[in-house]
Amino acid sequence: MTRTTPFHPEDAAMPAAALHPLRDFAEKLGRELRFEDLRSGAWHARLLTAYVRHYEARRAGTSSTVRASETEALIRRASNEAALVGASAAGISTSAAVFTLDTGFVGALVAVPVAGAAMGLDTMLRSLIQARMMCDVASAFGVRIDPDDPWDLLHLHAITSGSEVWEDADRGGAGLVGRMLTEDTEAAERKLGNRLMGESVLRNLLPFASVVTSSVTSWRRTRQLGHAAVEYARYRRAVDDAFSAVRAVDARCLELLIEGAWCLFGTDGVLRAEETVMLAHLLRSSPSAARKRVLERLGEDEAQWVERLHEVPEAARDAFLHALEVLVAVDLSMSNAEWLLLRQAAAALNRPPRRERVQALLKQLRAHGVVLAPWGDLAESRDERMPVSRGAGLGADAHGAPGAL
Repeated sequence: MTRTTPFHPEDAAMPAAALHPLRDFAEKLGRELRFEDLRSGAWHARLLTAYVRHYEARRAGTSSTVRASETEALIRRASNEAALVGASAAGISTSAAVFTLDTGFVGALVAVPVAGAAMGLDTMLRSLIQARMMCDVASAFGVRIDPDDPWDLLHLHAITSGSEVWEDADRGGAGLVGRMLTEDTEAAERKLGNRLMGESVLRNLLPFASVVTSSVTSWRRTRQLGHAAVEYARYRRAVDDAFSAVRAVDARCLELLIEGAWCLFGTDGVLRAEETVMLAHLLRSSPSAARKRVLERLGEDEAQWVERLHEVPEAARDAFLHALEVLVAVDLSMSNAEWLLLRQAAAALNRPPRRERVQALLKQLRAHGVVLAPWGDLAESRDERMPVSRGAGLGADAHGAPGAL
């Protein structure tokens, strides 16, 4: 995801002029989507990539604003549409089953393909509804889903893939993050496509009852994905903005900042799904050498990371501490363990800890979903800072001279 113009729910109304690009999208998808993609599971990646490109073309040149509370309306609309699609597909499947019972084998030759087509169309339409919802939610937070980066969408689905995915005994989750970084992208896309198609078949197996179960399940899963999109977009916008501020001052600090994200996210001993995919995103965006170094240090004692904070250059310390405060606040809460670690980090950076600063961030994120004030507006004045330690600087040697990274 990258920054983009926010979305407003009023833009959801599609005028007649918009039907032409929608028809072009359907024709293009019909040419690109192959039967083999349905069998392999690659259909989902092709479908969503095509739709995201269509979405960007349709949204080009528009500008609007949104409040965090309005994302719920986007999710509710998409959930209701998915429920309607699910009920319709289940109704067709039920009718096909009844027709088969009345006509026997000859009727089955017609009814079974019709039912199969209804299930496949149900899955595709629901995926398109969810893709539009995810793009709308992301746009509401001022970010965009990159059609050329499949992990934007894979991460969103990973958040809703089940709690067992996030249980990892290897270094409190470091092994899981490492596996996400090394997972084959095409294999992950095919696995997701096959899973979604299989779920659609299971929802429509029981005649009559499936009309209710398919509708309810489609509504629930779409709503779950929508809330995951809100969490993910909030994390992406807040974390990317905070990291960009540090990068603008001194990019050499980013490795330590990623380690800080790991330490703060893991203070309760278990990584949340959003935190896991965010760490994977940060590491995937890093150079391979830096990624390897950080992965080797993940799971170390927090005290070792705090000690290395003395290496952060003086000019970058305000932005660095603000980024740590954003990492604490981005989940809309601050635990005692997070505050204790943040205090230790502030002391290592020779800055006084300011609880009110984190509380201000929490208030902004809860009300607007994004951090509105630039980091400098929340930083304390120079006379409130602690004395600067001698020889501080990234890569400083034993005598305090800067060293090359």
